[in-house]
Amino acid sequence: MADKVFVPEVFEPDEKLPQDLLALRRFAFMMDHAFLIPGTRIRFGLDALLGLIPGIGDVIGGIMSTWIIAGALRHRVPSRYIARMVLNIAIDLFFGAVPVAGDVFDFLYEENIKNMRLLEAHRVRSRPPRSGSEIALILTGIVAFIVILALAILASLVALVIWLISQRGSI
Repeated sequence: MADKVFVPEVFEPDEKLPQDLLALRRFAFMMDHAFLIPGTRIRFGLDALLGLIPGIGDVIGGIMSTWIIAGALRHRVPSRYIARMVLNIAIDLFFGAVPVAGDVFDFLYEENIKNMRLLEAHRVRSRPPRSGSEIALILTGIVAFIVILALAILASLVALVIWLISQRGSI
């Protein structure tokens, strides 16, 4: 007897998706793939452009990216995948904060597309979506975590620069 391989229906055509997921799919595309560098296959989005704004660009992009997490909470994605989504945003914040190299990283790391794929792959279709009031507290905590993380990264970079400047005089 041959073993059956179960392949979940992950990527549904747009006409089969609920309207809120269709909007999130468009949002993820806008954040990570909206623009094409002419003559290449390299795509980037608004998240990479926001990352070019010193200090706050990555924070704004990270907060905007939580919209996909809100959709995941609404569609009952299991908590381990929500944690992975938060980690994807944290990775983008951490590496995006590094001057110059972080800007290159922002162009290459597509956390919104990754998070959208996690949402589509792991949403619970058998139960109705949660209401906004059901997810508000959790989402507020996630946004607060991302803002605190971003501020900690920024404070660490400032402290590193101050330390490097102070070391310059002792050489």
